[in-house]
Amino acid sequence: MYTAFDTTNKIIVMGFRGTVGNTQLSEEIGAFFLGKRKFFNVGYVFEYFFDAFMYLWNGGLSSHIRQLKYLYPDYELWVCGHSLGGALSSVAASYVVQIGLFQGEKIKLLTVGQPRTGDYDYAMWHQNTFPYSYRIVHHKDIVPHVSPQIMPDGDEMFHHRTEIWYNNNMTIGSPYHICLEADGPHCSNTQLDTSFEDHMIYYDTDIEKYGASGCPKK
Repeated sequence: MYTAFDTTNKIIVMGFRGTVGNTQLSEEIGAFFLGKRKFFNVGYVFEYFFDAFMYLWNGGLSSHIRQLKYLYPDYELWVCGHSLGGALSSVAASYVVQIGLFQGEKIKLLTVGQPRTGDYDYAMWHQNTFPYSYRIVHHKDIVPHVSPQIMPDGDEMFHHRTEIWYNNNMTIGSPYHICLEADGPHCSNTQLDTSFEDHMIYYDTDIEKYGASGCPKK
């Protein structure tokens, strides 16, 4: 992940990358069935996501963000990520609110292709805490449907609001749906089939190639 700041727009940024390689992917899939961790007093999140975030937080992210907050106390915090990075973004934004570093009203959260990250209680707390929180979903992207809502242990996992669903190829000017219901039988959940290809292409851009080429401006 990375941190950044913008003195023109007065923002601090936390950005999280997605999964790299089949080994990490298999670890994530297996972790869905290994357990969840209580997230303060607001519900549960998948243990893998929490532990991955804390690894980054204790490995330098905490000192970076605290230093930037000290230097720019009035700046907004923007948090973004794709896939695994979307889940980490959700946990990260929630964590800095819980420890009192930022207020929810000063955070903008934007994720693409985010998997389900926590349970219903976590989703409800999230929607009441962050006025600006959007999950972008491309057409048949499979990852937002992982994990399943009903887990083998009977627990129910839910996305938090608000989903922005592009039921198309996401070229410039494409229409989108603002799905006010967090995780009901609407918008992307109406898809009977799913696609990994749609997970790797957002806004008509192959994310993997785009990153490898240095994120060039079009």
